[in-house]
Amino acid sequence: MSYFDYTDLKHFVHDQEMIELLCYDKTFEELLELFTKDDFLQIDDRMSIPFFAEIRDYRGAIEVDSPDSKWLVKPIRGDDQIETEMAMIVYFIDIFTQSLSVPAILTKIDGTLYRATKMIMKAEQLSGANYTVYPELQEQLLLDMINRWIYCDEDRNPNNYLIRYNSKNQNLILAIDFGNCDLLAEEIKIKGLAKEFGWQRKEKTRYLTPLKSEHFLKYGMDFYEMRFRYFEKLTDDFLMTLGLKALRFETEKERYAQIITKNILRRIGYVHKYFTAKIPSVHEENVVDSGMGKTFQSL
Repeated sequence: MSYFDYTDLKHFVHDQEMIELLCYDKTFEELLELFTKDDFLQIDDRMSIPFFAEIRDYRGAIEVDSPDSKWLVKPIRGDDQIETEMAMIVYFIDIFTQSLSVPAILTKIDGTLYRATKMIMKAEQLSGANYTVYPELQEQLLLDMINRWIYCDEDRNPNNYLIRYNSKNQNLILAIDFGNCDLLAEEIKIKGLAKEFGWQRKEKTRYLTPLKSEHFLKYGMDFYEMRFRYFEKLTDDFLMTLGLKALRFETEKERYAQIITKNILRRIGYVHKYFTAKIPSVHEENVVDSGMGKTFQSL
């Protein structure tokens, strides 16, 4: 079965406006430095924000050095801090592994901690699309599930994704809402089924992915290796550095970063081994050469 190569995000997104909106005009290192800097955002109460965000106590904010870059921000309360720190780590690993995601970070503005996410206009929720029919939509969700399994993000329903169309009328699926991920659980919370490809979870939520397990068997391991080969580039040093930066407001940041690093590397090995055991290999000539595969290759 033929499929696209989704490993060049910048080429796949195509439109410069979208590239800048999703921050693919910056290197991984530039993004990490920017998003861990205090007061790179400032509140703008004149900014018009979506109704769903307004009723959830979000406010508008702009980047100080790029006023056209608009964000939604909400003050941190209770468990919001650790959840947002986990979401931030997930977002950066998504970027590293060539996964389309909307920035979600913890930041400080005028001495107050905020949850912040990029504001995405002209997008619709995945729940309004027939994503089991169109290969472009289905393929992006198949690869995305690898990420969510590794993050133990056990409730990935269609409302956790946005669809934006580029000027080539391609469907871009953007992952949002990473608040349910669990990077600190040291046990394997999501286990692969022994008899057939599938998964079982500790939690009773409905989704790990909007797709059914049988959809995954339509593709061979060479398709899934597009995502796994980036996960396998992750190292202890890389994850510790990322963890310490994302957890910079935590008193136990070193301990948390060590746990998260160990967990992620172990889960990568587990999920890859499971896929390899259950999904047959497919020959390389089945790949449709779309000219993708260059962005972030050096990371």
